[in-house]
Amino acid sequence: MDLAPLMIKRAYMTFLFPFAYSTKNRQKIGEVLLKEGFTFFTLNNTALENAFYGDTTIIHEELAQFFYPFLEDKLFPYDMNSPDFIRFSKAFYTQGSLHHLDSRIHYEITSIDVTLCPFGNGIITVRTNITDTPHDISDILNFIHYFRVLEAKLREEKGASHHFSFGHCSSTSELLFNYFIPYLQPFLQHQQDNSYEGLPFFEDERMYASAYLIAEKEADILPEHLFRLGQVDGRTPAGKPFISSTNAQYIAQYVQDHAHTRWAPNSYIITSAQAQMTLTNLPFEKCTHSIQEFMGTHYYNLFIHYFYKMMLLKLSYEYSEIKWGKDKLVVNELIELITKFSARYYFEEVIVRTEGREISQMLRKLFRINEHYVETKATLDSLYRTQEDQSDNRSNNLLFILTVFTVVSGIYGMNLVIEGWKDSSDFESIWSYTLFEWLAFITALSGIGLSLVLVCFTGFKTVQNMIRRYKK
Repeated sequence: MDLAPLMIKRAYMTFLFPFAYSTKNRQKIGEVLLKEGFTFFTLNNTALENAFYGDTTIIHEELAQFFYPFLEDKLFPYDMNSPDFIRFSKAFYTQGSLHHLDSRIHYEITSIDVTLCPFGNGIITVRTNITDTPHDISDILNFIHYFRVLEAKLREEKGASHHFSFGHCSSTSELLFNYFIPYLQPFLQHQQDNSYEGLPFFEDERMYASAYLIAEKEADILPEHLFRLGQVDGRTPAGKPFISSTNAQYIAQYVQDHAHTRWAPNSYIITSAQAQMTLTNLPFEKCTHSIQEFMGTHYYNLFIHYFYKMMLLKLSYEYSEIKWGKDKLVVNELIELITKFSARYYFEEVIVRTEGREISQMLRKLFRINEHYVETKATLDSLYRTQEDQSDNRSNNLLFILTVFTVVSGIYGMNLVIEGWKDSSDFESIWSYTLFEWLAFITALSGIGLSLVLVCFTGFKTVQNMIRRYKK
């Protein structure tokens, strides 16, 4: 299938890298980032409006007015000790190039954000832009495809390398954690031998990509271009332009389901599970406000919904790891966690403006946020009821045993003492016990043993739970 070319004159890209950290290290991470030159982001610090976005200025007042107040104060706290979203940003403006076969694409890492989210989640944001445009859309998508892969494992992910004045790297993970943010790596959880497989919300070990692409003035934007944006279809491993479908009807249906066409035919926003791309054929002078929205309000719209997706996938993973019938405390903690998440952060409506709400609804749909939330709530409620039933059964069995001891003790007038026990050295008389004395003897020993077992078990579980909470 011959693919229509489309020259891209400017390309701004943002990559979201989710990670997990221990909440007990939250303050320490903040201190390390400040020491390494990061700045704690607050809306009242207007000096930051043009600090991290290249030639673009983000108006903080627009960010403040974009979200409902009940979410705004959590997204943009003024205290670094807040339990909500605390963002640290640093400008780099470091230029390098991505090599693949004979292709060279020069780009700049503009800035990096590290946002510590609630419940031990975090998101690293990497802002980049292409510096040697124009390029064909296949080259831009190829760059996005390879940059978002942290560790290349599949054939179509291998073959690219990053080259900077300080050295070259064979993977994006190596580039970030060896050169740009190495001090963050010790705090990351589930990363062993450069693997991110332990992160349930990290799909295919690839970052989520967002881009704003400016094509040539009044260039034809075709459905195949929009489809390739949503699928991040760049080039084949051999370097030829690639599209992952040849069915025109399928492509048209995909675009209809994934495109925000409010500003068509000049601008489109394509949203999928792996990328959110804006493509326009307007001249740069008419795009300045849209670029501000891309880096400001639209970025945070994507950010909060990506956080929702992370949290719900994390909860799904944790309840799938529960040992059946043994982790009532874990179930209670998960129920407490989703209750806190629902009450404080999870809202159906978060955006004030109409366009933002439309994009928000698309994100919720394509991230399957509502389905994940309903499924997680229902599963946890079912687990809790099952655990309660099992707990009731154990309580009934214990009550039965205690009732037996109470009845036997009552037969003896609440006194199980045998006359021969008064002399502690007379153990041979045991063999001369009557039937009732044997019954008293066995009842007393088993009662004492049961009491010791219950005390030891309760003490062990208490210590185990304390240690578990401390580690978390």
